[in-house]
Amino acid sequence: MSEIASIDRPQQTVSAAQFWDQPEEYRDLLLNLINIHVVSELHGADCFERSILRAPTPEMRMRMAKTVMEEYGHHLRYRKLMEELGLDWQEYAQRKGHLTTFDVPIESWADQAVFLALLDRAAGHQFRHFVQCKYEPFARAAQETLKEEYGHIGLGMDAVKELLQTPQGRADVERVCRKWLTAGLQSFGGEQSKKNERYRYWGIKQDTNEGMREAYWQQVRAFITKDWGIDLPQDWREIWQPEVAGDDEEERAY
Repeated sequence: MSEIASIDRPQQTVSAAQFWDQPEEYRDLLLNLINIHVVSELHGADCFERSILRAPTPEMRMRMAKTVMEEYGHHLRYRKLMEELGLDWQEYAQRKGHLTTFDVPIESWADQAVFLALLDRAAGHQFRHFVQCKYEPFARAAQETLKEEYGHIGLGMDAVKELLQTPQGRADVERVCRKWLTAGLQSFGGEQSKKNERYRYWGIKQDTNEGMREAYWQQVRAFITKDWGIDLPQDWREIWQPEVAGDDEEERAY
């Protein structure tokens, strides 16, 4: 990870009451991230809701329903961050599309299971940075969200494990695995991102998109090849090419 000067970024915890005293760029970057979650957590919850009845057992339906409830809770959590700053979250939401992650359709229980196992894990890699942010309300919200994301990952892993027990389930997981790996790799944003550089400058993130993507790939590739028994290339670029991502996709990533 490259070293970036931090002479004028917050060195102490920043409260909501101190938010408007911070430099404009710092405020804008934080509001961009908060807005991403206001928009995307609501959209994601709506997408996930359809999977409650896709789940194969009452136990899995209950866990999926809890996941949907928590996703709506995430939306409300980040809305509150805007509201305590005196901002109209609906006005801000009109300025932002949801994360590109949700452009990929969830059409089956296998889709939902692999999504939770892989995409919520990608989100976790981002949230582990956000919890270190000096803006205390955002860091606290990120910590609460990260704890719940781990539960969503666990549901996905358990659901995939069950699917792999039957030939049809295995075929379904294999069919959608690369689809969601592509979405997961893309979710980190573009290579050499200028926005990521500014996030790191202000201490909101601590690693490049490339660094986070590589760490994510090493983690998921290990259990997909070993535990799921699905062959993958060594290099993630054989699955997704970063140069394909345009300006809109960069804006709609973390």
